[in-house]
Amino acid sequence: MIRPAVPEDAAAIARVHIRSWQQAYHALMPEDYLRSLDDTLVRRTGYWRSTLDEGREQVLVAIVEGQVVGWIAYGASRDEDAIPGHTGEITAVYLLAEHWGTGVGRALWIDARAALIAREFSTLTLWVLAANTRAITFYRKVGLTAEPESARKLSRGGRTLEEVRYHTPL
Repeated sequence: MIRPAVPEDAAAIARVHIRSWQQAYHALMPEDYLRSLDDTLVRRTGYWRSTLDEGREQVLVAIVEGQVVGWIAYGASRDEDAIPGHTGEITAVYLLAEHWGTGVGRALWIDARAALIAREFSTLTLWVLAANTRAITFYRKVGLTAEPESARKLSRGGRTLEEVRYHTPL
């Protein structure tokens, strides 16, 4: 089941966020950095509780057997070159590894995309680590195309990574 997140989901969202990073990025980021994310659970829970309380982000959660197993956040694009009112963005999507390939991620995607269309955005964008082949394969399957000229560097756990923006018309 996919539904809008509520403040009471904050701890579950934070747990999925941390665990899915540890699962998806184990080959991309230092293991000690990924392990250290466990220490951020309280802070992340507080962030998500206040974010959801105040409506700062639109978030959908995926529920399987009564548990939050994934989530997706979306809204207006944060990019400086975005056309206001026309460009929507998936700002985050996280799913526990045991649910990869089950259709849960696609269900989150479909509902977030529909919400962006309902808000009359004409383009959808997102950023993905250039080395995250699993995510890139999924994004290509749902119709996104890379913007290679958008590549930018970021640092996580002392490692420099590259991310690339993907887009699709809505």
